Amino acid sequence: MPRSKTIPAIDRLLSRSLQYRLSQPLRFVVATAAVLVVALFRAFVVTSILPWLLFVPAILAIGLMLGRVPSVYACVLATAVAAISIANPDQPYWLTDVQWVASLIFLAISVGVGMLAAELHAAFARAQSLTLEKDDALARLSDRESFLSSVLASSTDCIKILDLDARLTFMSEGGQKIMEVSDFNAIAGCPWPDFWQGRGNVEARAAVAAAKAGESSSFVGNASTMAGTPKWWHVAVSPVRGPDGAPTGILSVSRDITAIREAQEESSRLQRVVENSTDFIGLASMDGTVFSLNDAGLDLVGLDRSALNAVVIADFFPPEEAEIVEAQVLPAVQNEGNWSGERLFRHFRTGELIPVLYTVFSVFDTDGTQIGYGTVTRDNRERHKAREQQQLLNDELSHRLKNVLAVVQSVAAQTLRQSTDLSAANDALAARLTALAQATDVLTAKSWAAADLHEIIRRTLAPHGFSDRIRMQGPAIVLDPQITLAFGLALHELATNAGKYGAMSTDAGHVDLTWNVTHGSIGEKPRFRLIWQEVDGPIVRPPTRQGFGQRMIERSLRSYFKGTAKLDFPSSGLVFTLDAPLGDNGKVCE
Repeated sequence: MPRSKTIPAIDRLLSRSLQYRLSQPLRFVVATAAVLVVALFRAFVVTSILPWLLFVPAILAIGLMLGRVPSVYACVLATAVAAISIANPDQPYWLTDVQWVASLIFLAISVGVGMLAAELHAAFARAQSLTLEKDDALARLSDRESFLSSVLASSTDCIKILDLDARLTFMSEGGQKIMEVSDFNAIAGCPWPDFWQGRGNVEARAAVAAAKAGESSSFVGNASTMAGTPKWWHVAVSPVRGPDGAPTGILSVSRDITAIREAQEESSRLQRVVENSTDFIGLASMDGTVFSLNDAGLDLVGLDRSALNAVVIADFFPPEEAEIVEAQVLPAVQNEGNWSGERLFRHFRTGELIPVLYTVFSVFDTDGTQIGYGTVTRDNRERHKAREQQQLLNDELSHRLKNVLAVVQSVAAQTLRQSTDLSAANDALAARLTALAQATDVLTAKSWAAADLHEIIRRTLAPHGFSDRIRMQGPAIVLDPQITLAFGLALHELATNAGKYGAMSTDAGHVDLTWNVTHGSIGEKPRFRLIWQEVDGPIVRPPTRQGFGQRMIERSLRSYFKGTAKLDFPSSGLVFTLDAPLGDNGKVCE
């Protein structure tokens, strides 16, 4: 309660009366008792000269303490009691005219004093109420300030107040922590836009200009803390308005979004990896509904993106595969976390079955709850083709090796059967196997697809040392792989015989090796004709018996070429003639 300028006793009375408020009936009882106490005091102590004087302090006290109505009541009661105390029964009206006038004057004065005291009481009551309201408002204001201070200190946002020149005037305690400011006074008054780098500086200046114009704005920029830590911020800038609505300052609230930005960038990088991957990468919910699939995945199965949300995992497989996936694969993923193996996708438009290496795994929420399935699936068609090709090559190699071994076995058997000298047989067998190896090398260089006739002749005759005395003439022809081996062995036998007994056994001799292709009538296959003719060698005499070389040349070439193979022995020099259809044995190179 405010201190009055009255005496301390009145202060105490007013304080008491306002602190302890009596009920209305009790107030009248107190007023009556006070008047009667004064009346008794007057009757025993004070003479009758002053019948009303002692009632004035009581009325004043009643007005101050009990209010207006008890005060008026006390005035009337005091006037009556005073009148009774001086009444004379012998008078016609108990009082003389003067006493009546004096009583009325006292009543009027006491009522005035009581009303004045009551108004003073009411004024003090209003003052107390206002004081309490003020104290309550101050307390609430203090609580609000304390709350706001606590909020500002606890906030992880950097809250700043700028003047209209964009200079720092305030920074929240929490903002100072996140900005790593050790002493705000060191940066107070600094231009706020200067804290931003690059594009952020331009955005900050634009936001300040907008706030000065009364508009709010926001931007994202990068700025380092006072300790040099680079951070990304989301900044909201708005005007602080005065009573007239005009901007008097600028509020800037900056939120650290570095972690969010880094997460977004990481997510963006992962998204780019997914989009640029040539693998089928997709996501599905627990009920199997597919909600994400990269472009490579859509292309692999021929699915339009507009139809993606209408498909489930089972739709990517043919019916029998879908049953396996639902009954075995997905339960395995739920139990073990992942599954990987070969499966068949189906093409949505063509129905083509697509071999894939299917890898599917569980996708978990942050609390460890499985929320769906993810897959990274690889197109396995090329691998299947490579596997089939490898198997084909293995089968072909096995076939070729068996043929070569059969030829080797035959050559070895014939060589040993015809030889009486083991050393000579060894040399002959080695030479024949070398010729076979040369022919094999030619085939290997061409992946066993075909062999060039010129190359076969050159490679087979090279070990004999007289290739320069072989006069070759003929078109470019490639021979079938199986024929190549037999032809190489036959050519080796011809060269060996020429070196030992024929044209190559003398310095003047040579061999004319010619071949050509003739075309018959329409519908007939072209024919291949090759002639080995020895010239300027010793006189030739027909052999008395048929050896291995002659049998191999005539029989094997006749069998392989499906034509005629003949050795003639005119005295001028040996002649070998091969005539066979070309279509079954090779072709002319264009």
